[in-house]
Amino acid sequence: MFFPIRILIVLLLLAAVIAFEVFLARRKARWPGLVLPVLLFLYSIVAIISSIVGYYAVYGEGIQVTASFLGDLFLAFFQCNILTLVLLAVYFSAAARISISVSLIK
Repeated sequence: MFFPIRILIVLLLLAAVIAFEVFLARRKARWPGLVLPVLLFLYSIVAIISSIVGYYAVYGEGIQVTASFLGDLFLAFFQCNILTLVLLAVYFSAAARISISVSLIK
């Protein structure tokens, strides 16, 4: 079933996260703008590790490392980090605007 209200809620939540990142990126200190991307990157690492551990817990055997597995692992890691890349792009664009405005003031 298609629930457009759920999509709207997810889009509003995404917009709120991006707006919060813009707010943090425009602070005078540089590190607050990097908090959300670092947290999401750590989440992606935990998600990949937990999927491997979960496979071992369910099947009782380790995963054989093949080219297919490494490709799937890379794609899953990339998929988990899409929002991280978006937040980093927001951070660097806001940081660039701040540095340009500071140089214009001087």
